[in-house]
Amino acid sequence: MRDTIVNLNLPQEAKEFLLKTKIEEDEFEYINIKFFSEENGFLCDVVEWTKINDLTLKDLNEDYVEEFLGELEKFRDYHVIAENLDSGNLIAMQEGTGEIYELEHEVIEEIVTYFVNSSFPKAYESMNYFKEIKDKVLRFRKQESVEKIQEMFERDMQKFILIDSKVVIDGNENNKQFWNGVLFSFKEWCFD
Repeated sequence: MRDTIVNLNLPQEAKEFLLKTKIEEDEFEYINIKFFSEENGFLCDVVEWTKINDLTLKDLNEDYVEEFLGELEKFRDYHVIAENLDSGNLIAMQEGTGEIYELEHEVIEEIVTYFVNSSFPKAYESMNYFKEIKDKVLRFRKQESVEKIQEMFERDMQKFILIDSKVVIDGNENNKQFWNGVLFSFKEWCFD
């Protein structure tokens, strides 16, 4: 794994973080993000990951699969790190920039990317912070404290943005950034 990380064209900060940090596959399952192991394609480019892991490829017309994989080539510089268990979308790091994106890449649809974080360390910090938010909300929900939940969301969303200034959280459904969707879906669930 070390050689793979060293050979990727990533910012030094991302390489150092990946080399130093041991991420367990289930570390973020609590927030519905599952990291892949090396055996399951961690840091494989999206094209290779799809060839190895996407079982639907075997059931489709060979010409269609070839066309889809050809279309996927433009995303070869995205390296898979995890899966969003809610959507089934991949979470990948873009080579060169080190930015993190969620890739919606169903074989029968077009490929769409949604910004997650500007770096792997910021994504990791954001995931840990969301775990904290979820814990607080679940405690407040047990206490049936709607006001505390509302105050916490207002305060914590601002703190969340401080982790990564490129993250925009505004509740607008036209804002397709990953954390905007995650936080507002969670907020809606809280008040159901």
